[in-house]
Amino acid sequence: MWPHSVVTKSSYEPIGVRTSSWTCFAAVVVAAMLLGGCATGFNWRSQPSSSSSSGPYTIGGNVLGLTGTGLVLQDNGKDNLTINANGPFTFATAVASGYLVTVLTQPTNPTQTCSVTNGTGTTTANVTNVEIVCGDIFTVGGSITGLDGSGLVLQDNGGDNLHVSGTGNVSFTFATPLVPGTAYAVTVLTQPSNPTQTCTVSNGTGTISGNVTNVLLSCSQPKFTIGGSVVGLIQGVGDTLELQDNGGDNLLVTGDANFTFPTLVTYGGIYNVQVFLPPSSQPQPCNEFFYTGVATGNVSDVIVDCQHNDWNWISWYISSTNTANNLAAVTTPLFPPGEIAPPDVGTPGGRVFPATWTDAQGNKWLFGGNGYPFPNPLVPTSETLPGLLNDLWVYDQAIGGWLPANLPTFINTSGYWQDDTTPLESEDASGYYGTLGASTGGTPGARWGSSTWTDGSGNLWMFGGQGYDSSTEDFTLLNDIWEWIPGGLDPNGAGTFTGEWIWQGGSSVGSSATNNGAPANYGTQNVPAAGNIPGGRWAAATFTDAAGANVWLFGGQGVDSTGTIVLLNDLWEYNIASRTWTWISGSNVGNKNGVYGTQGSPAAGNFPGGRQNAVLWVDASGKVWLFGGFGFDSVGSGAPLGDTLNDLWEFSGGQWTWVSGSNLANQNGTYGTQTLPAAANVPGSRWGSGGWTDASNNLWFFGGWGYGSITSHPQGYLNDIWEYQHSTGQWIWWKGSNDVNQNGQYLTNGIPYVKNVVGARRGAGIWVPDAPACPVTGAVGNGGACYVWVFGGAGYDNSQNTSPGYLNDLWTYLPFP
Repeated sequence: MWPHSVVTKSSYEPIGVRTSSWTCFAAVVVAAMLLGGCATGFNWRSQPSSSSSSGPYTIGGNVLGLTGTGLVLQDNGKDNLTINANGPFTFATAVASGYLVTVLTQPTNPTQTCSVTNGTGTTTANVTNVEIVCGDIFTVGGSITGLDGSGLVLQDNGGDNLHVSGTGNVSFTFATPLVPGTAYAVTVLTQPSNPTQTCTVSNGTGTISGNVTNVLLSCSQPKFTIGGSVVGLIQGVGDTLELQDNGGDNLLVTGDANFTFPTLVTYGGIYNVQVFLPPSSQPQPCNEFFYTGVATGNVSDVIVDCQHNDWNWISWYISSTNTANNLAAVTTPLFPPGEIAPPDVGTPGGRVFPATWTDAQGNKWLFGGNGYPFPNPLVPTSETLPGLLNDLWVYDQAIGGWLPANLPTFINTSGYWQDDTTPLESEDASGYYGTLGASTGGTPGARWGSSTWTDGSGNLWMFGGQGYDSSTEDFTLLNDIWEWIPGGLDPNGAGTFTGEWIWQGGSSVGSSATNNGAPANYGTQNVPAAGNIPGGRWAAATFTDAAGANVWLFGGQGVDSTGTIVLLNDLWEYNIASRTWTWISGSNVGNKNGVYGTQGSPAAGNFPGGRQNAVLWVDASGKVWLFGGFGFDSVGSGAPLGDTLNDLWEFSGGQWTWVSGSNLANQNGTYGTQTLPAAANVPGSRWGSGGWTDASNNLWFFGGWGYGSITSHPQGYLNDIWEYQHSTGQWIWWKGSNDVNQNGQYLTNGIPYVKNVVGARRGAGIWVPDAPACPVTGAVGNGGACYVWVFGGAGYDNSQNTSPGYLNDLWTYLPFP
């Protein structure tokens, strides 16, 4: 092939060609093109011309062995020259000094590698000795099996790094081909990670004679442990359960403990953890969480949850109950007679300080409180404000949902029975008392902060609170006593629960600053009498003893013997059978500071200060216990209103003993380690908590308004659970936060789960467990005797960065016995 540059006699004269004219030279050239040579000795491998010109000079040479197409050369990184055949070549641009010939693009079809010889130098004459030699080239590659991780890097002959992507069975080819006769050696520079694997090379070395495709890499399959933890299991005899993974690999786990199965699972393999044999130390089943999946690393988050110390969101079937300020909802079905209304759309509205009871069938009853009614069609929902309520609801265990009680019913235009929800729409309603002790269709007025108990027949009783009496005066302090006699589901299928209210005692007129309509009659201390009755009050602390025979009542904000509205520290006992009150202890005059004496020592002169919204318990031995509330400490802090307390008292043998906590108000808590008792542990000051006892006589409470452990934070809503253990005389922080104003986490629907969180709140409705029946009987399922039930209150829902509101969520909690 003739060079592309224009050749003149003065600038180009091949060595060995002796001519005297340009014509002769051209003839020789043409002959060379046609014959592939020249008889006169034309030499393609010539040396630079000896021309004495000062430049610029042409750069050229010869190409040998080219069979492919697409070869492109460069001089000094430019002046691209495409070569299509063997033979001489010359770059188009002459240079005055240095030159550097390189291959820009190697030929293909077939693929070849062309190398450059004599490709660089300094010009002193035309350059014609650059040599381009082309030959066949071949790739090196193969396949990889079992690749799961990332980051695998291969090398050939110690270089040509190849980063492998993909997983499973992967093919690879190195970027740099090799010429025949060249050795190749494939090695692993970097092993894969995430997961970590070791890949080994087979057929990795040899000599190039064609494309290499049989290099093999086999990557080891990583294996992972499968494990987790057992939580919420009653420990003791029978506290061993047997777990399985993938239907085998049986593992025995004793107590609350971490576990790991002995058999590893290969990467990408399935694991499926199940309880094969449950423990016998408790009747509640153990539920599995995060129990199945694909193993891509060691698994340690399987949870086998045996329910104790768990919250369970019961009202999940109405999803809005995880938010605050909801109005009540009632099903108004168009069902044929005899059908039961579905419970999944009924719920009381959000409220605080309702009255609560449990009847003989285990049904949970709720009355009144301060909150939201059923929607009034004449009032836009956005304009409905909270008020005092007198609606009655029952959570029926048989159907698993809320039903309104005591509603009128009617036959609608379709001929079916239906609830009349008009009474549920009312707020701030006055009471209708009828005749004392008679069934005359009475209804208590709207109120909050009442005291309640259940008698031996399963009838429900309510005392006092603050609200509406028979007159039009609002927010009076009441001392009326009401009995609710439950009936049953409406036989016509309208969706209500029947029964009747009877006014059984106290005044039909409440007390206010201007009218002492509900005066106290203390009588003689420790002497029961038919005429004795506490004065009108709200937020008294009450508890029914273990035998269900007597109701104990302490303090509250109410009317003392002088007719003054004060914070009270009187202790009363009400005998359910005889329906008589006895003034047991404390003063009949209010606003008394506490007299603490020596901690741990009973004394006749010791008395808790006047207070409201404390927690009261009565243990199996008949001892009365009192904790916290809002009232007066040893120095009358916060007078004349009072302040927040954290003192624990015991009343036994006619004397009070200051047991724990501070004799000064407004104390932060010392929480210690969750689930562990410690002598230094003590809850922070608070009021508006809900309390209960367990089968071992230990004292428990939840939430309230007060202080956590963080001294820089002010008072707020609390969601902690505490137990006072009689056996150690120490407090245990079981659950919840040590800080205030925590949001809830509603993570499971009707399943107890260790990571569910009830938002911080005060004034929630509490149904205490049937302590003598726990944990032996009736404990399976949400209606079991061992569960504490919690409804609503004022506090925080699941919405972050929002203000507290009136809640209507329903939860259960299963304490350790």
